Amino acid sequence: MQNRQIILWCTFGLALFSLLLQVFLYSPPKIEMLMVPAGQYMMSPLDLGTQQFEADGTTVRASIKVAFDKPFLLARTETTQAQFASVLGRNPSLHVKGNDTQHLPVENVCFYDAIEYCNALSKMENLPARYMLERVTRGKDGVISFAIVKDVGGVGYRLPTEAQWEYAARAGSTAGWSHGDQESLVGNFAWWKAEAGGESKPVATKIPNAWGFHDMAGNVWEWCWNPESTVGGAQPMRGGSWFNCATCCRNTGRCVSETTAREGTVGFRVARDADFTTTDIEVVATSLIVQ
Repeated sequence: MQNRQIILWCTFGLALFSLLLQVFLYSPPKIEMLMVPAGQYMMSPLDLGTQQFEADGTTVRASIKVAFDKPFLLARTETTQAQFASVLGRNPSLHVKGNDTQHLPVENVCFYDAIEYCNALSKMENLPARYMLERVTRGKDGVISFAIVKDVGGVGYRLPTEAQWEYAARAGSTAGWSHGDQESLVGNFAWWKAEAGGESKPVATKIPNAWGFHDMAGNVWEWCWNPESTVGGAQPMRGGSWFNCATCCRNTGRCVSETTAREGTVGFRVARDADFTTTDIEVVATSLIVQ
């Protein structure tokens, strides 16, 4: 009888250990969200057909006043390869160094990959999906090749809008880069062509901007959400990358690409609308301390 009890307890212990191991292995690495405060700023103009800066970094057209009545949440870093793989079960990145996927940004992702990641992450955290996908077409590898994407609102994970992205990147600055107008200092804040050695680099290894966000300039371009896009379904990317010049990494740095385009220079970071009736209040409080 005693031996049977021992066997039962051992079996229970092994099952519990197996369950805890699965939770550890398959839970997505923590995404640290910081609060972007309410406020207003002068945003560089939107024009999906052109770049938004001249060679000297000046904008092509007059800026636009943008105001935010409520704060929102934005990831402190670009989405990493480990975070992406833990949610969607794959890592499309071209720049992979052994097992160090915890720190390298995911890249070579198309716009649909980023949208699908946001929805899947929301589901894992018991949040409503932010996007509705219609007329979805997938390739043989199961990856989305076409979809009509609609933002249905809510507190689920999403991509930042361009206005939100630039507001967070500027962090209260009106200069060309969040740190100022000195190009000689860009390397302190950004992985760009002269600094990166031809590849993406681990996130959060450069100085953050004044609001605590890393790699808003350089490392990888970041997909943003532009629901008003009408140019062939193209969507915008902001911030420049490891392959680009310092000018492309300015706060006005911008380009557009097709929703299925994949490049080793392109990644994303996630955003959320803050829900002040939940533990998002704790996130906001923490972000205030960090800043």
